[in-house]
Amino acid sequence: MPFETRFFIYWSQTDAAGIVHFAEFFEIVEHAEEEFYRSRGVLHHHSRLPRVEAHATFKSPLRRGDQVRVVLRPLEIRDKVIKYGFEIFNETTGVLSATGYVVAVCVNVEQGGFEIRPVSTGAVGRLERHQLG
Repeated sequence: MPFETRFFIYWSQTDAAGIVHFAEFFEIVEHAEEEFYRSRGVLHHHSRLPRVEAHATFKSPLRRGDQVRVVLRPLEIRDKVIKYGFEIFNETTGVLSATGYVVAVCVNVEQGGFEIRPVSTGAVGRLERHQLG
């Protein structure tokens, strides 16, 4: 089952042309990821999952004041890797703005380290409930 959340676009997210800069789309997705982890009760795991790959296809611009709906789908949950698909809809115009995916790996950040490690089984169980079959 996909996870959905909504946000408004703020002036600080736009560039000189008055539209959301392409890099900001990934910020929007990351905010949705954080809400997803919060809703599953495992928010602390989000900070241990740096992105190692990201892809987006832009369809339509977003502007200040637009309301967006982000649909986030866990596509793949493996021992140390989680891959999410996303869609960003402009609820103001009714148009799809972007699609894509991000890949994150679980790391151990204890004592300044950055070692790849398995995702905890408790977190995986909570995330898999949202995974599409």
